[in-house]
Amino acid sequence: MANGMNSNQQARWRARWAALVKTALEAAKEWRLYAYPLVLVGLMGGLGITVAVLINPSTYTPNLPLSEDDVGRVASTDIRAPLSFTVPDMESTVRKQREAEDMVRAVYDWDLDLGEEVARRVKDGFSEVALVIGDLEGDGAGGAGNGAGAGNGGEGGARRANSRKKAPDERGKREPLPPALDAKLTSMKGSFVRKLQVVLNEEDYGRLKADRFSASTQRVVLGLLERTMGHMVIPSREMLVPERDRGVAVRIVKDGIPRSEQIINSYSKIIDVEEAVDLVEREAALKLLDISAELRTTQVHLSKSLITANLLFNRIETERRRKESRESIQPLEIRIKKGAMIVRDGDLIEKQHVRVFQEMQKYIEVSNSLELVLGTVLLVVLLLSIAVRFASANLRAFTPQYKDYLLMELILFIFVVTIKLWSWVFGAIWERFQVFSQDSFLFAIPFAAGAMLIRFVLKSEMALLFTMVASMLAGMLMGNSLGFALYSLVGSLVACWTVASAKQRTSLLKAGALTGLVNMGLAVGLSLSASVLFSFETLYTMMFAFGGGILSAMIVTTTAPIIEVLFGYTTDIKLLELANLNHPLLKDLIVQAPGSYHHSIIVGSMVEAAAETIHANSLLARVMAYYHDIGKVKIQHYFSENQRDNINPHDKLKPSLSATVLKTHVKDGAELARASHLGQPIVDAILQHHGTSLIKYFHKKAKDVEDPANPVSEEEFRYPGPKPQSREVALVMLADSVEAAAKSISDPSPARLQGLVQNIINRIFSDGQLNECDLTLKDLHDIARAFNLVLSGIYHHRPDYPESVVKDRDASDKKIRPIDKREKEATDKRLEVVDEKPDEDLKRLGI
Repeated sequence: MANGMNSNQQARWRARWAALVKTALEAAKEWRLYAYPLVLVGLMGGLGITVAVLINPSTYTPNLPLSEDDVGRVASTDIRAPLSFTVPDMESTVRKQREAEDMVRAVYDWDLDLGEEVARRVKDGFSEVALVIGDLEGDGAGGAGNGAGAGNGGEGGARRANSRKKAPDERGKREPLPPALDAKLTSMKGSFVRKLQVVLNEEDYGRLKADRFSASTQRVVLGLLERTMGHMVIPSREMLVPERDRGVAVRIVKDGIPRSEQIINSYSKIIDVEEAVDLVEREAALKLLDISAELRTTQVHLSKSLITANLLFNRIETERRRKESRESIQPLEIRIKKGAMIVRDGDLIEKQHVRVFQEMQKYIEVSNSLELVLGTVLLVVLLLSIAVRFASANLRAFTPQYKDYLLMELILFIFVVTIKLWSWVFGAIWERFQVFSQDSFLFAIPFAAGAMLIRFVLKSEMALLFTMVASMLAGMLMGNSLGFALYSLVGSLVACWTVASAKQRTSLLKAGALTGLVNMGLAVGLSLSASVLFSFETLYTMMFAFGGGILSAMIVTTTAPIIEVLFGYTTDIKLLELANLNHPLLKDLIVQAPGSYHHSIIVGSMVEAAAETIHANSLLARVMAYYHDIGKVKIQHYFSENQRDNINPHDKLKPSLSATVLKTHVKDGAELARASHLGQPIVDAILQHHGTSLIKYFHKKAKDVEDPANPVSEEEFRYPGPKPQSREVALVMLADSVEAAAKSISDPSPARLQGLVQNIINRIFSDGQLNECDLTLKDLHDIARAFNLVLSGIYHHRPDYPESVVKDRDASDKKIRPIDKREKEATDKRLEVVDEKPDEDLKRLGI
C-alpha cells in the first residue's frame, strides 16, 4: 500500500512538473511573439540614435580652445573642421571698408550765391550812405545836383568825380565835408560796417567819407571782388593736403541747390583767402594807377575785408558718401571646408585659431541639442516603418520573417557606422595626399555593399526596401548630400540586380565590377550637374567610384559566409555546393535507396525546367528535389521504387501502419537535413513536399476492410504538412507525383504523358495543396508544358495516341493492352489515386 501511495505521488508529481514545463514553454512561446517586435523597435530606436550621434559634429570633435587664455598654448591633438562653415574676417572687412571709405573724395560746395551776396551788401552799404549824402548836400551849398549824383551813385556823381579828377586842387584832395555831413557820416559808421559785414579802421572810413562814398569807389570794390571771387576760394590751402592724391568733388551750388558736380584733381584752379588777398593787391596795383594812393589803399583794404571763401567743405555730404561706401562692403568671411586641418598637434594656438574655434563651436552647439536626437530617431523609425508597411501591402512576394527584419536592421546599423568610418579613413588619406579634392575619395566608399549582401541572402523585395532606406541614411551621413544619396541609391540597385544571378564566388566580383562601371557614370553625371567640366579630378573620381564597386563585392564575399552561418540562410552559392552529387547524403541515398535517388534526379531536372519557365529560383528548386526523399534511406524497402524481387513489406501491415511508415520519411528526412546543416529551405521542402495530401492507396485499402463500428479517419491517412509555402516547394510536390506516376505507364507516349501531367496537377490543385503558395493558373499551365518536355525527352517516343491516360484503363480499348492487377496496384500506389473520375477544371493544362 505504501509503495502504491509512493507511485501515485510520483505520478502526480510528474504530472505537475509536466504541466509546469508545458505552461513555461507556452509562456516562452507567447513571450517570444511579443519579444520580437519589441526587439525590432528597440533596434530601430538604436539605429536612429546612432545616426544622430554620427551626424553630430561634436561627437568626434575634441575639446576646443575657446578662451583668449588658450592663445600661446600648444595644441594637444590635430583638430579638423567636422563640417563646412564660415568665419567672419573682421580685420579684412574693416580694412576693406576703410579702403573703400578712403576712396571717397571730399565734397566741397562752390557757392556762387556767396559772391552775389557780398556784392549786394556793398551796394546796399554804399547806397544807404549815398542817400544820406544826397539829402544833406541837397539842403546845403552843394545843390541838389551833387546830392542826387552822390545819392544815386549815377552819372551826376560820376561827372563830379571826373571833374574833380581832371581839376583837383593843388593838394589833390576834395573839398572838406560840411560839419553836419561829416558828423552824420561819422555816426553812420556802425550801420555801414554792419551792412558790409567788415571791419574798417578810422583811417579807411575817413577816406571813404572824404571820397563821399563815391560810386567810382563802389565800382572799384565790386570789380576787385568780382575778379577775385570768380575763382574757387577755399579758407586755407592746407585743407586740400589730405586730398592731394584723390582730388576733391566740387558741387556748384546756385540758389542753395547743387546744380552740377565736377572732380578737381589739379588744385591750380583753387585759391585760398590769402591768395585772394594777394590777387586783389595785384589787380589794384595794375588797374588803379589813376587813383590816389591813399584812396586806392582804402579800396584795397575794403575789398580784402570783403573777400570770403566760397569753396566750403561739406562735412555732412562727405560723411554720408563715405558711410554708403563703407556699408557697400559686405562682411568678408573665411570659408573652412569640411575636413580641413585647423591646427596640428604641437602647433601654437594663435588668436585667429581661437576665433575660428569659437565660430565652429556655434555650429556644433546647434547640432548638439536634444531635438537632433529625437528628430533623427523619429525620421528613422518612420522611414523604416512606412517602407515595411508599404512593401507588405503592395509587394506580393514580400513575406519576410523576424530574422529577416533583424538582419536588415543589423546591416543598416553596421552600414551607417562603417560609412562614417570609411569617410574618416578616406579623409585621412586625402590629408596625406592632397592631390585632388576630398570628395573624390568619398566616391570610393562602398555604399552598395549592404544592399548587395541583403540581395545575396534574401529576396529582391527586401533588398529594394533596404536600398531605399540605406540611401537616405547615406545622404544624411554625408552632410545631407542629395548627390551621395542618389549615388548610393542607383549603385545599390545595380548591385542588387547583378548579384541576383551570382552562382559562384567569382560572380560577386563581376557584379562588383559592373556596379563600379555604373558608379563611374554616376560620378561623371554628378560632376557635370555641378557645372564641373571633365578634368583630371573627374578621372580620379571615376577611378575611386569604380573602386567602390569592387570594394563592395569584396566585403560581400568575406561576410556572406558569416551571415549564412549566423542566420541560417541558404544562398545560391551554398546551393551549388549542395547540388554536388558527391554530397554524403546523396551518396548514402544512391547506395541504400537507388530507386529514390534516380527518382530525385529526374524530379530535379523537371523542377529546374519548370522553375526557369515561371521565373522561380531554379537552383533552389533543383536542390530541394535532390534532397526531398533523403528520409527514405532508413526504411528504403517500404517504397516501391526500392523494392526488389516483388517483395512488398506492406502486404503484412495494416493500411494505417503502412501510411504511418510512409509519413515517417518526411520526419526522418527533416532530421537528416538539420543534422547535415542543409539549410532551412531544404528542410521546408522535405516537410512540405507532400503537404497534407491523402495517401489514397492505403486509405482506400482501409476503407475496403472498414469496420462500421470503427470508421476510418481520413486525417490518419494524410501527411502532417504543412502545405507548400513557396513556388519552389510546390514544383517539387508536382514533379514528385508526376514522375512517380510516369514510371507506371506501360507505353509512355507523349499523349499519355500529357494526360498524366494534366491529371496529376488537376488532382493536386483540386485537393487544395497549392492554396498557400503564389502559383497562378498561368504558372500551372507553363509548369505542365515544362514537365511534358522533360518527360518526353526522358522516355522514348511512342506512337501518339489521342486517348487520355484515364481511358487507357478501359480494357475495351483494343488499341491499348490491358493492365494486369499487380501493375494496376503499383500504379495506384504511386499515383495515390482511385478509379473515380477526376475533376476536369484544369483538363487542358500543358496542351
